[in-house]
Amino acid sequence: MTSAQMKTFTAVKPADGSNYGVPIKEFNQSEVNDAIDAAARVSDELRQVSPADHAALLRAIAASIESHRASLVESACAETALPEARISGEITRTTMQFELFARLVETGKHLDVVIDKADSNYSPAPRPDIRKMNAPLGVVAIFAASNFPLAFSVAGGDAASAIAAGNAVVAKAHPSHPNTCATIQLAIKDALKKCNLSPDLYSIVQGVDPQITHWLALHPSIQAIGFTGSETVGRILVNLGAGREVPIPVFAEMGSLNPIFITQEALSERAEALATGIIDSALLGSGQFCTKPGLVFVPENEVFITAIRQALSGKSVAPLLSKTIADRYSSSIAELSKLGSVEIIAGASGDNGFSVTPTVFITDWKTAEKNPHLLEEHFGPTTVIITTDESEFLSIADQIQGQLTGSIHCATNEDVTPLSSALSHRVGRVIMNAYPTGVAVTSAMQHGGPWPSSSSHTTSVGVDAIYRFLRPVAYQGFDQMNLPSPLQDSNPWKVIQEVNG
Repeated sequence: MTSAQMKTFTAVKPADGSNYGVPIKEFNQSEVNDAIDAAARVSDELRQVSPADHAALLRAIAASIESHRASLVESACAETALPEARISGEITRTTMQFELFARLVETGKHLDVVIDKADSNYSPAPRPDIRKMNAPLGVVAIFAASNFPLAFSVAGGDAASAIAAGNAVVAKAHPSHPNTCATIQLAIKDALKKCNLSPDLYSIVQGVDPQITHWLALHPSIQAIGFTGSETVGRILVNLGAGREVPIPVFAEMGSLNPIFITQEALSERAEALATGIIDSALLGSGQFCTKPGLVFVPENEVFITAIRQALSGKSVAPLLSKTIADRYSSSIAELSKLGSVEIIAGASGDNGFSVTPTVFITDWKTAEKNPHLLEEHFGPTTVIITTDESEFLSIADQIQGQLTGSIHCATNEDVTPLSSALSHRVGRVIMNAYPTGVAVTSAMQHGGPWPSSSSHTTSVGVDAIYRFLRPVAYQGFDQMNLPSPLQDSNPWKVIQEVNG
C-alpha cells in the first residue's frame, strides 16, 4: 500500500471537538496478522526467562513508562479531557501494577509448582513421579478501555498481567487516545530491547474499523482475550471466542450498575452526608467509571431527597470521552425523561466539546420494575434513586443481575448480614459504608462479578489477575535433565515448591 493509499485517522479533543496529534495509521487485516504472527514466533521467550529476569523486565517496563510521563500527561489530557492529576495518578497506577507483578513473579509463586514424587506404597495404587506447574498461554489479545487511557489501556492491568504470566501481547489501542497508546508501545518495546528480549513480544494495532476486533479475536495464534469495555462489545468477543474452531477464553469486564442499599437507620444518622456522597461518586470522572453507582435503593425520606437536589444543583462535569459516548448518554437521558412517575433532577449544562448535563432520576420500585430502562447501565453522570420499603431489600438483591459491586450503608452496629449475604451471590465485591468508585490495586481486590458484569469469575485488578493467562501442565516420569527448571529437585530458579503435599 502506498503512502497515498494508506488510511489514517486522527484523535479528537473532547474539550472542543478539534483534532489532536499526528495522523494515526489504520491497520489492515494483513498488518494485524503480521503483528500476531511476529508475536507467535517469539512467544516462548518469556517462558524460558528466570523469575528474577522476568521481574527485571516488568520493572524495566515500569521505568520506561515513567520516563515518558510528561508526553503521556500531555497526550492523555488532550485526548480524554481528564485533568492532569487524574492522568498523573493513572501513570503511577500503571507503573505500580508492573511492580506488583514483579514482586509476585520473582518468588515463582504464580507458577504454583507441585511435585509428587514416585511412591510404590501409595494407596490405592503405586504413584508415578508427577510434577505440575503453570505455563503461559502464548499470544494474548488485549483490548484497551476508553475511560482509563493508561490504567486499563494497552499497558493496563490486562496487559500487565498477561506479560507477567509470560505471554506475548498484541493490544488493540483505543481510537479515543491513539497517541497515548503509541507512546506506551514505544516505552514497552524499549524495555524489551534493554532486557535483550524481542520487541515483537509486545505490539499494538490501531484503527477505527470494527473488523480489527474480529481479526484479532479469530486469529488462530491468539490464545486468550482480555477486554474492559461495554457489554455490547464484550458479548461480541465472547461469541467470537466461543465460535472459533478452537474456542478460547475471553476475560471481559463489561460494566455494572453497582447498586447501593441505604438502611433507615443510616438515613436517621446521616441523610445529608449520604446524599452528597452519592452525587459525588456518581459524577466522579463525569460518571465514566465501571464502578459508578447507577442504582440507589432507599426508604422514602424527604431529608435525603432534598439533599440530593441540593447536592446536584449547579453541578457540572467535564466533557465525556468521545462524541459517541456523549450522544449515547444524551439519548438515554432523553428516553428516561419521557417516563411517568419519575422525578428528574438536572445539574448544570456544559457548552463545550462533548459536554452533557448530569441528571438524577428519582422513582419508586414499582415504577422501576415496569420500566426496565431504569435498571440498565447508562454510561455518564447519572444515577437512578429508587424508593422502597427496607423490607424489600432482600427481594431486590435476589433479582438484580450480576454486578461488579454492591454497597450497603448502615448505622453503627446495625446487623445487615442477610443483605450482605444476598449481595455476595450477585456481586464480586460487597462494600460497607463506602462508595464503589475507586478500585484499590491490591492482592485481596476482586474486580469482576457474575454475568453480565464479567464473562468469568476472575479478577482484572490485583495480582490474581495473572492466573487468567496461565494454564497448568503436568510432567509425568521425567528425568531431572528434561524437566523445566521450576520442577527440578535442584530448583535452580529458587521458586516456591510444594513437595509431596
